Amino acid sequence: MDSPPQFAVIAFAALAICAGPVLLTAGILAYSGRWTSWAGPSSYPSTAKHSRLGFMMFWAGLPMTAVDILLGLEVLGVDPGVTRGLMLAPAVFCMTVVMIHIYFLPKFLRPLLLPRWYREWEAAQFELEERNEERRRARRSRRRDKRRREKEKARLLQAKAAAREEKRRARMQQAAP
Repeated sequence: MDSPPQFAVIAFAALAICAGPVLLTAGILAYSGRWTSWAGPSSYPSTAKHSRLGFMMFWAGLPMTAVDILLGLEVLGVDPGVTRGLMLAPAVFCMTVVMIHIYFLPKFLRPLLLPRWYREWEAAQFELEERNEERRRARRSRRRDKRRREKEKARLLQAKAAAREEKRRARMQQAAP
């Protein structure tokens, strides 16, 4: 089997080394509230109504950056068994936090994993969505009531027409010899 070209190996290594710090920096900016353009409706399959992408970047970038540092220590001569042992628990913890952000973030973890600015922003979004939902419900109710009134009016008109027809038939029968 042919090995990949050396350029591909170098490019992949450079990307892997740079990805951790880039994700970590983006996550720090997200947690501090300096970078908020990612916040909005969730576009990936998730149970969260609003995106938590910036926070996930932090928790994904943290172990990736730690791996970069530990690989650097291995190059400097630290025992690989020690560095791998140091890396496993934090990486599993961080990836668990990422999965929690994607799929289910319990209420008791929200104050720990979400900054105040995001919780306040999300509360405002929920209030806005609730107001819009109330307007939609009221609109639906008005339409439903209007349809009911129109049906009732049509039924009454039909009943009046039937009563008139009955009276007409009764008069015709009385007038007939």
